[in-house]
Amino acid sequence: MKIRLRIISLVMLLVMPFALQAQEDEILPLTESSSNDIQGRFRAGLELPLDRFGKWDFTWNEQVRLHNNFKDLDKIVSSVGVSYKPFDFLRFGADYSLVNEKSLSDGKWDIKHRANFDITGLYRAGRVKLSLRERVRVQFRSDSVCKYEHPDPFVTLRSRFKVAYDIFQSRWEPYAFVELYTTLNAPAPVPNYKEYPLKRDNYINRIRIAAGAEYKINMQNRIDIYYMVHFNRGYDARYKANVGEIKEWSLTKGCAHVFCIDYKFKL
Repeated sequence: MKIRLRIISLVMLLVMPFALQAQEDEILPLTESSSNDIQGRFRAGLELPLDRFGKWDFTWNEQVRLHNNFKDLDKIVSSVGVSYKPFDFLRFGADYSLVNEKSLSDGKWDIKHRANFDITGLYRAGRVKLSLRERVRVQFRSDSVCKYEHPDPFVTLRSRFKVAYDIFQSRWEPYAFVELYTTLNAPAPVPNYKEYPLKRDNYINRIRIAAGAEYKINMQNRIDIYYMVHFNRGYDARYKANVGEIKEWSLTKGCAHVFCIDYKFKL
């Protein structure tokens, strides 16, 4: 009899975590929504060498973004940064951006602070130029949020592989790239944040595919024209205030066609 009780107890201990997980999933119905949009981005930038060897550079960029089929101004982004290229095949970079973003819910403008840290590997095979960039983005909010709903800061890993072709005796340089965005500290849903510890649920929240061409006007001026398509998805949890019980668990999917023009002046 004792052996049977021990076996039953052992089985219950093994099964209980799965039962609790099933119960937790059961009270978290996932609702889905999707959207499509045509967007625009326009940027002007300045690049300033900081040393006579061309290893250090300072950059300043101003960008405006349009969404809702080019009807509404979405973001204004001001950025400054530095880059260091110790070798022809390696470059480090860091920059800070002040992001003025218009809220989709109430139309108010919110400020976010964003920092990027990246490392890029470069390789050239004849006229083909290859690069792989790994970038860590840290974005801080200026408003107070529940850490179970929105991480602050929100940390993302961006991995980009780019191929460019240097056309002989041409000012045009076509290119294409693919980029993956991976969340590093996204919060996972819990039945009640007052009873459960904070969990993480990292996932790929954006796939970006782009093609374009850079045109060299002269030694100082360049213009970059390109098209991107974004495949986005994001999980969002909402909880009852002061109670802590989850009230919504949703997945938002989106596809955005983005047309971009960048201008750069290099001293």
